[in-house]
Amino acid sequence: MKILENLITALSALRASKMRTILTLLGITIGIAGVIAMMSLGAGAEKLIMLEFEKIGGPSMFGVYRPGYIKKNNRWQRNTSPNYLNMDDLRDVLNECPSVEVATVEGSYYINLEVAGKHQKTYMRATTVEYQAVREWRTQIGRFLADTDMDLWNKVCVIGSQVWEEQFKGLDPIGKEVSINNRRFNVIGVMNSRGPGLEAGKSDDNMIFIPITTAQTRFWGHNNVGHIMVRAKSPLVVDQAVKEVQTVIRRNHGGDDTFFRTWQAQKGIESAKKTIFIIEMVLVVIASVSLIVGGIGILNIMLVSVTERIPEIGLRKAVGAKNYHIRFQFLTESVLMCLLGSLLGIALGAIVGQGFAWAVGKFMPDMFGWPSVVTLKSVMTSVVAGTAVGVFFGYYPASQAAKLSPIDAIRHT
Repeated sequence: MKILENLITALSALRASKMRTILTLLGITIGIAGVIAMMSLGAGAEKLIMLEFEKIGGPSMFGVYRPGYIKKNNRWQRNTSPNYLNMDDLRDVLNECPSVEVATVEGSYYINLEVAGKHQKTYMRATTVEYQAVREWRTQIGRFLADTDMDLWNKVCVIGSQVWEEQFKGLDPIGKEVSINNRRFNVIGVMNSRGPGLEAGKSDDNMIFIPITTAQTRFWGHNNVGHIMVRAKSPLVVDQAVKEVQTVIRRNHGGDDTFFRTWQAQKGIESAKKTIFIIEMVLVVIASVSLIVGGIGILNIMLVSVTERIPEIGLRKAVGAKNYHIRFQFLTESVLMCLLGSLLGIALGAIVGQGFAWAVGKFMPDMFGWPSVVTLKSVMTSVVAGTAVGVFFGYYPASQAAKLSPIDAIRHT
Protein backbone atom coordinates (compact mmCIF):
# COMPACT_ATOMS: atom_id res chain seq x y z
CA MET A 1 0.00 0.00 0.00
CA LYS A 2 1.29 3.44 -0.87
CA ILE A 3 2.23 5.78 1.96
CA LEU A 4 -0.38 8.37 0.93
CA GLU A 5 -3.13 5.77 0.91
CA ASN A 6 -1.94 4.53 4.29
CA LEU A 7 -2.13 8.07 5.70
CA ILE A 8 -5.64 8.53 4.32
CA THR A 9 -6.72 5.25 5.87
CA ALA A 10 -5.15 6.26 9.21
CA LEU A 11 -6.92 9.65 9.20
CA SER A 12 -10.23 7.94 8.42
CA ALA A 13 -9.72 5.55 11.34
CA LEU A 14 -8.93 8.44 13.70
CA ARG A 15 -11.96 10.44 12.54
CA ALA A 16 -14.20 7.43 13.08
CA SER A 17 -13.58 7.66 16.85
CA LYS A 18 -13.25 11.40 17.41
CA MET A 19 -13.71 11.49 21.18
CA ARG A 20 -11.28 8.62 21.72
CA THR A 21 -8.74 10.29 19.44
CA ILE A 22 -9.08 13.66 21.21
CA LEU A 23 -8.60 12.14 24.66
CA THR A 24 -5.57 10.17 23.48
CA LEU A 25 -4.09 13.26 21.83
CA LEU A 26 -4.53 15.15 25.11
CA GLY A 27 -2.07 12.88 26.93
CA ILE A 28 0.61 13.29 24.23
CA THR A 29 -0.04 17.04 24.00
CA ILE A 30 0.46 17.58 27.73
CA GLY A 31 3.64 15.48 27.72
CA ILE A 32 5.18 17.34 24.76
CA ALA A 33 4.08 20.70 26.20
CA GLY A 34 5.96 19.85 29.40
CA VAL A 35 9.11 19.02 27.46
CA ILE A 36 8.87 22.22 25.38
CA ALA A 37 8.21 24.37 28.47
CA MET A 38 11.18 22.91 30.36
CA MET A 39 13.52 23.31 27.39
CA SER A 40 12.20 26.85 26.93
CA LEU A 41 13.12 27.64 30.55
CA GLY A 42 16.61 26.22 30.00
CA ALA A 43 17.09 28.18 26.77
CA GLY A 44 15.87 31.33 28.53
CA ALA A 45 18.36 30.81 31.35
CA GLU A 46 21.17 30.31 28.84
CA LYS A 47 20.19 33.50 27.02
CA LEU A 48 20.21 35.42 30.31
CA ILE A 49 23.68 34.14 31.17
CA MET A 50 25.02 35.00 27.73
CA LEU A 51 23.55 38.51 27.96
CA GLU A 52 25.28 39.02 31.32
CA PHE A 53 28.61 37.87 29.91
CA GLU A 54 28.13 40.11 26.88
CA LYS A 55 27.69 43.03 29.27
CA ILE A 56 31.19 42.49 30.62
CA GLY A 57 32.72 42.11 27.15
CA GLY A 58 31.95 38.56 25.99
CA PRO A 59 34.14 35.43 25.87
CA SER A 60 37.34 37.41 25.19
CA MET A 61 37.23 38.94 28.67
CA PHE A 62 39.25 37.91 31.69
CA GLY A 63 40.36 39.59 34.87
CA VAL A 64 42.95 39.71 37.62
CA TYR A 65 42.05 40.41 41.25
CA ARG A 66 43.49 40.19 44.76
CA PRO A 67 41.26 37.88 46.86
CA GLY A 68 40.75 38.47 50.56
CA TYR A 69 41.33 34.76 51.23
CA ILE A 70 43.52 32.21 49.45
CA LYS A 71 43.75 28.46 49.74
CA LYS A 72 46.98 27.02 51.14
CA ASN A 73 47.51 23.40 52.16
CA ASN A 74 43.80 22.72 51.55
CA ARG A 75 42.85 25.45 54.02
CA TRP A 76 41.46 28.91 53.41
CA GLN A 77 43.68 31.60 54.90
CA ARG A 78 43.62 35.37 54.89
CA ASN A 79 45.69 36.86 52.07
CA THR A 80 48.53 38.46 54.00
CA SER A 81 50.76 39.25 51.01
CA PRO A 82 52.16 42.80 51.05
CA ASN A 83 51.61 43.03 47.28
CA TYR A 84 48.59 44.72 45.70
CA LEU A 85 47.55 45.39 42.14
CA ASN A 86 48.22 48.96 41.07
CA MET A 87 48.18 51.36 38.13
CA ASP A 88 51.71 50.35 37.09
CA ASP A 89 50.40 46.83 36.48
CA LEU A 90 47.71 48.22 34.16
CA ARG A 91 50.23 50.33 32.25
CA ASP A 92 52.60 47.40 31.72
CA VAL A 93 49.75 45.06 30.67
CA LEU A 94 48.72 47.55 28.00
CA ASN A 95 52.29 48.10 26.78
CA GLU A 96 53.85 44.63 27.04
CA CYS A 97 51.13 42.05 26.31
CA PRO A 98 50.72 41.55 22.54
CA SER A 99 47.61 39.37 22.91
CA VAL A 100 45.76 42.05 24.89
CA GLU A 101 43.46 44.41 23.01
CA VAL A 102 42.47 46.72 25.87
CA ALA A 103 42.42 46.75 29.67
CA THR A 104 41.15 48.84 32.55
CA VAL A 105 40.96 48.83 36.34
CA GLU A 106 37.95 49.12 38.59
CA GLY A 107 36.96 49.23 42.21
CA SER A 108 33.37 49.10 43.43
CA TYR A 109 31.56 49.61 46.71
CA TYR A 110 28.27 50.91 48.10
CA ILE A 111 27.93 54.65 48.53
CA ASN A 112 25.38 57.14 49.78
CA LEU A 113 24.29 59.38 46.90
CA GLU A 114 22.53 62.67 47.63
CA VAL A 115 20.88 64.88 45.03
CA ALA A 116 19.01 67.99 46.22
CA GLY A 117 18.46 66.45 49.64
CA LYS A 118 17.24 63.09 48.27
CA HIS A 119 19.36 60.11 49.36
CA GLN A 120 19.90 56.82 47.53
CA LYS A 121 22.08 53.78 48.16
CA THR A 122 23.93 52.83 45.01
CA TYR A 123 27.26 51.56 43.67
CA MET A 124 30.27 53.68 42.85
CA ARG A 125 32.70 52.26 40.32
CA ALA A 126 36.13 53.87 40.07
CA THR A 127 37.78 53.21 36.72
CA THR A 128 39.74 54.63 33.78
CA VAL A 129 39.11 56.06 30.32
CA GLU A 130 39.47 52.59 28.75
CA TYR A 131 36.44 51.28 30.64
CA GLN A 132 34.14 52.20 27.74
CA ALA A 133 36.21 50.22 25.27
CA VAL A 134 36.52 47.19 27.57
CA ARG A 135 32.79 47.00 28.28
CA GLU A 136 31.76 48.28 24.84
CA TRP A 137 29.43 50.71 26.58
CA ARG A 138 28.70 54.29 25.52
CA THR A 139 27.07 57.37 27.01
CA GLN A 140 23.66 58.56 25.83
CA ILE A 141 24.11 62.07 27.24
CA GLY A 142 27.32 64.00 27.79
CA ARG A 143 30.69 62.22 27.88
CA PHE A 144 32.61 59.57 29.74
CA LEU A 145 35.77 60.04 31.80
CA ALA A 146 38.74 61.63 30.02
CA ASP A 147 42.54 61.64 30.48
CA THR A 148 42.38 65.14 32.00
CA ASP A 149 39.97 63.86 34.65
CA MET A 150 42.48 61.15 35.51
CA ASP A 151 45.50 63.46 35.58
CA LEU A 152 43.84 66.22 37.62
CA TRP A 153 41.85 63.98 40.00
CA ASN A 154 38.72 65.79 38.88
CA LYS A 155 35.59 65.43 41.01
CA VAL A 156 33.37 64.43 38.12
CA CYS A 157 31.05 61.48 37.67
CA VAL A 158 29.05 59.63 35.04
CA ILE A 159 25.73 58.23 36.20
CA GLY A 160 23.73 55.17 35.15
CA SER A 161 20.35 55.55 33.46
CA GLN A 162 18.48 54.32 36.55
CA VAL A 163 20.16 56.93 38.73
CA TRP A 164 19.30 59.55 36.11
CA GLU A 165 15.62 58.57 36.08
CA GLU A 166 15.28 58.30 39.87
CA GLN A 167 17.26 61.39 40.85
CA PHE A 168 16.76 63.76 37.91
CA LYS A 169 13.40 62.49 36.56
CA GLY A 170 14.84 62.39 33.05
CA LEU A 171 15.84 66.07 33.04
CA ASP A 172 19.25 67.17 31.77
CA PRO A 173 21.75 66.37 34.57
CA ILE A 174 24.92 67.66 32.89
CA GLY A 175 26.73 70.10 35.13
CA LYS A 176 24.47 69.34 38.10
CA GLU A 177 26.04 68.66 41.48
CA VAL A 178 25.67 65.43 43.45
CA SER A 179 27.07 64.34 46.80
CA ILE A 180 28.93 61.02 47.04
CA ASN A 181 29.63 60.12 50.67
CA ASN A 182 29.45 63.85 51.51
CA ARG A 183 31.87 64.86 48.73
CA ARG A 184 30.62 67.01 45.87
CA PHE A 185 30.91 65.82 42.28
CA ASN A 186 29.69 67.27 38.98
CA VAL A 187 27.75 65.08 36.54
CA ILE A 188 29.35 64.96 33.07
CA GLY A 189 27.41 62.13 31.42
CA VAL A 190 24.73 59.43 31.50
CA MET A 191 25.41 55.87 30.37
CA ASN A 192 23.18 53.94 27.98
CA SER A 193 20.82 51.54 29.74
CA ARG A 194 22.04 47.96 30.11
CA GLY A 195 18.83 46.65 31.67
CA PRO A 196 18.38 44.83 34.99
CA GLY A 197 21.02 42.36 36.16
CA LEU A 198 20.61 38.83 37.46
CA GLU A 199 20.95 40.08 41.03
CA ALA A 200 18.32 42.50 42.28
CA GLY A 201 19.71 45.96 43.05
CA LYS A 202 23.02 45.38 41.26
CA SER A 203 22.08 46.55 37.81
CA ASP A 204 24.75 48.40 35.83
CA ASP A 205 22.18 51.15 35.39
CA ASN A 206 22.27 51.80 39.15
CA MET A 207 25.95 52.84 39.23
CA ILE A 208 28.06 55.98 39.31
CA PHE A 209 31.48 56.12 37.64
CA ILE A 210 34.37 58.32 38.80
CA PRO A 211 38.08 58.50 37.88
CA ILE A 212 40.17 55.85 39.67
CA THR A 213 42.75 58.51 40.59
CA THR A 214 40.05 60.60 42.28
CA ALA A 215 38.89 57.60 44.29
CA GLN A 216 42.45 56.77 45.32
CA THR A 217 43.17 60.29 46.59
CA ARG A 218 39.80 61.35 48.00
CA PHE A 219 38.33 58.07 49.26
CA TRP A 220 40.93 55.32 49.64
CA GLY A 221 44.16 57.10 50.53
CA HIS A 222 46.35 54.64 48.55
CA ASN A 223 47.20 53.79 44.94
CA ASN A 224 46.02 50.17 44.95
CA VAL A 225 43.31 48.86 42.64
CA GLY A 226 40.96 45.98 43.29
CA HIS A 227 40.52 44.50 39.85
CA ILE A 228 42.11 44.61 36.39
CA MET A 229 39.74 43.79 33.52
CA VAL A 230 41.32 42.68 30.25
CA ARG A 231 39.97 41.85 26.81
CA ALA A 232 42.05 39.61 24.57
CA LYS A 233 42.25 40.26 20.83
CA SER A 234 40.04 37.21 20.22
CA PRO A 235 38.57 34.29 22.19
CA LEU A 236 41.22 32.05 20.58
CA VAL A 237 44.12 33.85 22.30
CA VAL A 238 42.58 34.26 25.77
CA ASP A 239 44.83 31.61 27.34
CA GLN A 240 47.93 33.22 25.82
CA ALA A 241 46.82 36.67 26.99
CA VAL A 242 46.29 35.34 30.53
CA LYS A 243 49.84 33.93 30.58
CA GLU A 244 51.27 37.25 29.37
CA VAL A 245 49.38 39.24 32.01
CA GLN A 246 50.39 36.83 34.78
CA THR A 247 54.04 37.12 33.72
CA VAL A 248 53.92 40.93 33.87
CA ILE A 249 52.23 41.08 37.28
CA ARG A 250 54.51 38.40 38.73
CA ARG A 251 57.58 40.35 37.55
CA ASN A 252 56.24 43.66 38.91
CA HIS A 253 55.79 42.13 42.38
CA GLY A 254 59.06 40.31 42.90
CA GLY A 255 57.94 36.97 41.52
CA ASP A 256 54.99 36.64 43.93
CA ASP A 257 52.26 34.73 42.10
CA THR A 258 50.23 33.80 45.18
CA PHE A 259 48.59 37.14 46.00
CA PHE A 260 46.43 37.40 42.85
CA ARG A 261 43.97 35.21 40.99
CA THR A 262 42.52 35.27 37.48
CA TRP A 263 39.08 34.53 36.06
CA GLN A 264 38.00 33.92 32.46
CA ALA A 265 34.59 34.69 31.01
CA GLN A 266 35.04 31.83 28.54
CA LYS A 267 35.35 29.26 31.33
CA GLY A 268 32.46 30.85 33.19
CA ILE A 269 30.28 30.55 30.07
CA GLU A 270 31.21 26.89 29.61
CA SER A 271 30.55 26.11 33.27
CA ALA A 272 27.20 27.93 33.22
CA LYS A 273 26.11 26.12 30.07
CA LYS A 274 26.97 22.74 31.59
CA THR A 275 25.01 23.54 34.75
CA ILE A 276 22.01 24.77 32.76
CA PHE A 277 22.15 21.67 30.54
CA ILE A 278 22.09 19.35 33.57
CA ILE A 279 19.17 21.24 35.15
CA GLU A 280 17.34 21.29 31.82
CA MET A 281 17.78 17.54 31.35
CA VAL A 282 16.48 16.84 34.87
CA LEU A 283 13.41 18.99 34.18
CA VAL A 284 12.86 17.32 30.80
CA VAL A 285 13.07 13.84 32.36
CA ILE A 286 10.49 14.88 34.97
CA ALA A 287 8.24 16.33 32.26
CA SER A 288 8.68 13.16 30.16
CA VAL A 289 6.80 11.14 32.78
CA SER A 290 3.54 12.57 31.44
CA LEU A 291 4.72 11.73 27.92
CA ILE A 292 5.19 8.10 28.95
CA VAL A 293 1.70 8.12 30.47
CA GLY A 294 0.41 9.42 27.15
CA GLY A 295 2.28 6.62 25.38
CA ILE A 296 0.58 4.05 27.59
CA GLY A 297 -2.71 5.61 26.54
CA ILE A 298 -1.68 5.11 22.90
CA LEU A 299 -0.90 1.45 23.62
CA ASN A 300 -4.27 0.93 25.27
CA ILE A 301 -6.28 2.63 22.52
CA MET A 302 -4.44 0.84 19.73
CA LEU A 303 -5.10 -2.55 21.37
CA VAL A 304 -8.79 -1.66 21.55
CA SER A 305 -8.69 -0.53 17.92
CA VAL A 306 -7.13 -3.82 16.82
CA THR A 307 -9.83 -5.78 18.62
CA GLU A 308 -12.60 -3.70 17.05
CA ARG A 309 -11.16 -4.02 13.54
CA ILE A 310 -10.44 -7.75 13.42
CA PRO A 311 -12.96 -8.28 10.56
CA GLU A 312 -11.28 -5.52 8.55
CA ILE A 313 -7.88 -7.10 9.13
CA GLY A 314 -9.17 -10.51 8.05
CA LEU A 315 -10.72 -9.09 4.89
CA ARG A 316 -7.53 -7.28 3.91
CA LYS A 317 -5.44 -10.40 4.45
CA ALA A 318 -7.93 -12.44 2.43
CA VAL A 319 -7.43 -10.16 -0.59
CA GLY A 320 -3.65 -10.37 -0.38
CA ALA A 321 -2.37 -7.97 2.30
CA LYS A 322 0.88 -9.13 3.89
CA ASN A 323 1.76 -9.01 7.59
CA TYR A 324 4.00 -5.98 7.12
CA HIS A 325 1.13 -4.12 5.37
CA ILE A 326 -1.09 -4.58 8.42
CA ARG A 327 1.73 -3.73 10.81
CA PHE A 328 2.62 -0.59 8.88
CA GLN A 329 -1.01 0.55 8.78
CA PHE A 330 -1.44 0.44 12.56
CA LEU A 331 2.02 1.93 13.17
CA THR A 332 1.05 4.79 10.84
CA GLU A 333 -2.06 5.47 12.91
CA SER A 334 -0.06 5.42 16.15
CA VAL A 335 2.73 7.67 14.85
CA LEU A 336 0.26 10.06 13.20
CA MET A 337 -1.64 10.43 16.46
CA CYS A 338 1.60 11.18 18.34
CA LEU A 339 2.78 13.68 15.73
CA LEU A 340 -0.53 15.55 15.91
CA GLY A 341 -0.21 15.57 19.69
CA SER A 342 3.38 16.82 19.33
CA LEU A 343 2.33 19.78 17.18
CA LEU A 344 -0.37 20.74 19.65
CA GLY A 345 2.10 20.23 22.51
CA ILE A 346 4.67 22.53 20.88
CA ALA A 347 2.07 25.30 20.63
CA LEU A 348 0.88 24.73 24.20
CA GLY A 349 4.46 24.58 25.52
CA ALA A 350 5.30 27.88 23.81
CA ILE A 351 2.24 29.48 25.40
CA VAL A 352 3.22 28.12 28.84
CA GLY A 353 6.75 29.50 28.38
CA GLN A 354 5.39 32.91 27.42
CA GLY A 355 3.07 32.77 30.42
CA PHE A 356 5.99 32.09 32.75
CA ALA A 357 7.96 35.00 31.28
CA TRP A 358 4.91 37.27 31.67
CA ALA A 359 4.39 36.14 35.28
CA VAL A 360 8.02 36.94 36.17
CA GLY A 361 7.68 40.42 34.72
CA LYS A 362 4.25 41.00 36.28
CA PHE A 363 4.74 39.74 39.82
CA MET A 364 8.48 40.35 40.20
CA PRO A 365 9.01 43.71 38.43
CA ASP A 366 12.28 44.38 40.27
CA MET A 367 13.79 41.16 38.97
CA PHE A 368 15.38 40.59 35.60
CA GLY A 369 13.12 39.81 32.63
CA TRP A 370 13.10 36.08 31.92
CA PRO A 371 12.98 35.48 28.15
CA SER A 372 10.83 32.75 26.64
CA VAL A 373 12.88 30.93 24.00
CA VAL A 374 11.53 28.09 21.87
CA THR A 375 14.50 26.81 19.91
CA LEU A 376 14.67 24.65 16.79
CA LYS A 377 16.39 22.05 18.95
CA SER A 378 13.42 21.83 21.32
CA VAL A 379 10.95 21.59 18.43
CA MET A 380 12.96 18.84 16.72
CA THR A 381 13.37 17.01 20.04
CA SER A 382 9.61 17.09 20.54
CA VAL A 383 8.88 15.79 17.03
CA VAL A 384 11.43 12.99 17.43
CA ALA A 385 10.08 12.15 20.91
CA GLY A 386 6.53 12.03 19.57
CA THR A 387 7.55 9.75 16.71
CA ALA A 388 9.50 7.50 19.08
CA VAL A 389 6.53 7.20 21.45
CA GLY A 390 4.27 6.34 18.53
CA VAL A 391 6.60 3.63 17.25
CA PHE A 392 7.43 2.20 20.69
CA PHE A 393 3.92 2.02 22.08
CA GLY A 394 2.27 1.27 18.75
CA TYR A 395 4.50 -1.58 17.66
CA TYR A 396 3.00 -4.25 19.95
CA PRO A 397 -0.64 -3.62 18.89
CA ALA A 398 0.48 -3.47 15.24
CA SER A 399 2.33 -6.79 15.60
CA GLN A 400 -0.71 -8.39 17.24
CA ALA A 401 -2.84 -7.25 14.32
CA ALA A 402 -0.32 -8.59 11.80
CA LYS A 403 -0.25 -12.02 13.46
CA LEU A 404 -4.00 -12.61 13.07
CA SER A 405 -4.99 -15.50 10.82
CA PRO A 406 -7.27 -14.44 7.92
CA ILE A 407 -9.69 -17.32 8.52
CA ASP A 408 -9.96 -16.64 12.26
CA ALA A 409 -10.32 -12.91 11.64
CA ILE A 410 -13.12 -13.39 9.09
CA ARG A 411 -14.82 -15.96 11.32
CA HIS A 412 -14.77 -13.27 14.08
CA THR A 413 -17.47 -11.43 12.15
